[in-house]
Amino acid sequence: MINRFFIKMALLPTTFYRKLGVDSSQLKAILSAKLLMDDRRPAAIQYGRKKTDKPVSGATWATMITTAFLGLLFIFAFFVTNDSFTQFTIYFSFYIFILAATLITDFTSVLIDIRDNYIILPKPVSDNTVLLSRLLHIAIHSTKIILPLTISGLITVGIKYGLLSTLVFFFLFLPATLFTIFLINSIYVLVLKLTTPEKFKSFISSFQIIFSIGIYASYQVIPRLMGNAFLEKYTIPKNISSLFIPSCWFAGAWKFLTSPSGDWYFISTFLLTFTMPILSILIVIKYFAPSFNRKLALISGSEQATVVKQSKKTHIPHAWVYRLAGWVTNTNVEKAGFLQTWFMTGRSRDFKMRVYPGFGYLAVFIFLTISRTKRNHFTNIDLNNTGNILLVLSLIYFVSFVIMQALMQLSFSEKYKASWIYYTTPIRMPGELILGSVKAAICKFYLPVVLIIVLAGIFFIGPGIIPNLLLGISNQILLSFMISFISLRGFPFSQMESAKRKGTSFMRGLMSLFIPFLLICLHFLVFKYTVPIFLLLALSIIANWLIAGSIAQRGWKYFNGNYRED
Repeated sequence: MINRFFIKMALLPTTFYRKLGVDSSQLKAILSAKLLMDDRRPAAIQYGRKKTDKPVSGATWATMITTAFLGLLFIFAFFVTNDSFTQFTIYFSFYIFILAATLITDFTSVLIDIRDNYIILPKPVSDNTVLLSRLLHIAIHSTKIILPLTISGLITVGIKYGLLSTLVFFFLFLPATLFTIFLINSIYVLVLKLTTPEKFKSFISSFQIIFSIGIYASYQVIPRLMGNAFLEKYTIPKNISSLFIPSCWFAGAWKFLTSPSGDWYFISTFLLTFTMPILSILIVIKYFAPSFNRKLALISGSEQATVVKQSKKTHIPHAWVYRLAGWVTNTNVEKAGFLQTWFMTGRSRDFKMRVYPGFGYLAVFIFLTISRTKRNHFTNIDLNNTGNILLVLSLIYFVSFVIMQALMQLSFSEKYKASWIYYTTPIRMPGELILGSVKAAICKFYLPVVLIIVLAGIFFIGPGIIPNLLLGISNQILLSFMISFISLRGFPFSQMESAKRKGTSFMRGLMSLFIPFLLICLHFLVFKYTVPIFLLLALSIIANWLIAGSIAQRGWKYFNGNYRED
């Protein structure tokens, strides 16, 4: 229904379109198809959601609801400080950043997807019709994001400052949006100049991960800033240096239009508000657009054919990974599973979007946990205090949620059909391949965190914490092997996401919560006793060795019911 409304609005000036040589019936058909495809393409911000066999539908509503919730973040600007100019500066800063990030993460896949050219261009459709359909598609998609993003701000300004301020505020969204589009094009051109077209999509994926972490951090941090005494008295200085901040232009223009004065600063912001966006759009049209279109063609070519250049150098890239694989694996099959998983987890966009944000969430959680404690705790931590012991154990054991998320995703991939290669290899014990894969996940996603925990523990607490750290690390590796022993019934990246069974997923989720909690309780009981800690550490190491051996000894009958006679 929402798409039909936008199509009707876009086709209102049909007479004008015909004068431009545009076929209105073809334009309507193209727009309908594009918006229908948008409705079946989940938003990038929802990429980490669980997939099912059901086709995606209603993605437009999901995107609008999501951006509406994002817009709620902005209204904190009107309550965190008492100065109206500072309030609107903070609001427009959030608006420009979130709009740019949302368009980059959500619309880039549409913008750089030129497959519709292969369908439309061979047909008897004029260039004017194709160009206008693309422009209208971009405008409609942007409107779907901008309207829900701004509605909470408009309501807040209407209640707080009145109808006139709301109308001025609404009018200022146009230059702010135009300037944001200029920033997006600048980012595209800059990235394409610094990187190859093949790496452009990798950059977008990384940006999506950072964006999702930033949104999570915002929802956690911003409510804690409300009522801060320092922020209530803070005002942005009205000087020449602040004129270099774009959000100050729009805030100053609002101030000038609602309370006209002869202040040179607000006159300058008013002029910048309506000259810089227009100038930036002219720059985009004249300079950035042709360059971006050429790069877009290169991206299309790079997807269809990749030229492999032979190097005269004999240096093996990532040689240290091969050495690490040799240290932690026992057989060639284990080593193959280790290397495959290591490199695939770094190349698979699907895997990274599901796992990598967890590290950001963990960092935010640790930051918030530490910020709630008194500052002097970190210069002199008293381990005789029960609260401090539980804090240390929580920081040690909660890292397991990230490694478990990685392990649970090892078997799933969008490219699962390539898994036929496993069944053509002369492997007697495929469990060795799984064990190598699990070791790769532990080394890549857990050991760097372990290094940080150990260094932080020794720095803040002292060498006396080392036995407890070793026990906690060994227990989490044991937990990783246990999860793998119970859950991994498929080869690495060999199953489609919808193959997950609801019951199994529920049990794994329950285990991921219950087992770390149980280990924390047991560790808490022996935290102050060195001899029991070393005894439990020895038992944990033995258990790791036994479970790892059990995984390696698994034959073909354990994997997805596929049994192969050797």
